[in-house]
Amino acid sequence: MILPTGFALPPLQYLVVLVGGVCIVTAMLVGLKPPVDQRTVASLAPWMALGGALHALNQPPIELYGGTLAPLFGTPSVYLTTFSATGAVWLLLSFFGVRTGHTENIARHLGMVGTGVLTVVMVLSAVTALRSGRVDPVWPALSVLVSLFVAVVAVLAVAVWRTPLVVRARYAAPVVIFAHVFDGISTAVGTDVLGVSERSPVPRAIMEFAGGLPTASTIGSGWLFVVVKLVVAVAVVVLMDNYLQEEPAEAALLLSVVAAVGLGPATNNVVLFLFAG
Repeated sequence: MILPTGFALPPLQYLVVLVGGVCIVTAMLVGLKPPVDQRTVASLAPWMALGGALHALNQPPIELYGGTLAPLFGTPSVYLTTFSATGAVWLLLSFFGVRTGHTENIARHLGMVGTGVLTVVMVLSAVTALRSGRVDPVWPALSVLVSLFVAVVAVLAVAVWRTPLVVRARYAAPVVIFAHVFDGISTAVGTDVLGVSERSPVPRAIMEFAGGLPTASTIGSGWLFVVVKLVVAVAVVVLMDNYLQEEPAEAALLLSVVAAVGLGPATNNVVLFLFAG
């Protein structure tokens, strides 16, 4: 089994609308060609986190959406929903930027809008958790803070090792490394502290292997997944260096996808942790 538990396509009518929306938005973005560079990776980060948060609100014990909206935020439909929403906002900001002659501000505005929407969703999540009487802010906060600390140390270590690389990738590298460190640490917290079962088969296999080691009784089984995620993130940043110089737009989009694979699931984890009380 290579797909995560709970993976299921939405009803046909939803699938048609979602796929159609993705195709239309993609075609318009390709036609408009908004500026894409490393800053785009950073500006898309809050949208990646937003997708994870929206997916979490669709899961037990929250299940915030009604029957009509729920199919839009399952797995994998939440990816299509988030992409369409992000692309639509990107298009509007691009049209506005072209009209005003300030296309250099598109990425910044995209990040600001995404941060605003994400803030609203996170506040809504916290209020919902408070009303349910299950709120537990400790582990979500610790997951974020520890991830920030580890990511900063990792970026500084890479900067000492290969300073020019980090200078060139000064926007993309921190986002990619933080995204995957955050995913690793939040997953480890869920497994070792909160007793949450991992839905994705690859992380589950890694942690099952770590659980069979002599260290499992003292430091748990999630640490190995954190190490794997960190090593993979750093390796991607290093290996993408030449590509980022030769094809900056294509490399930035690819690094955005890499970051989303970590940041989305990590945000999903911490929103669910809010309801672990």
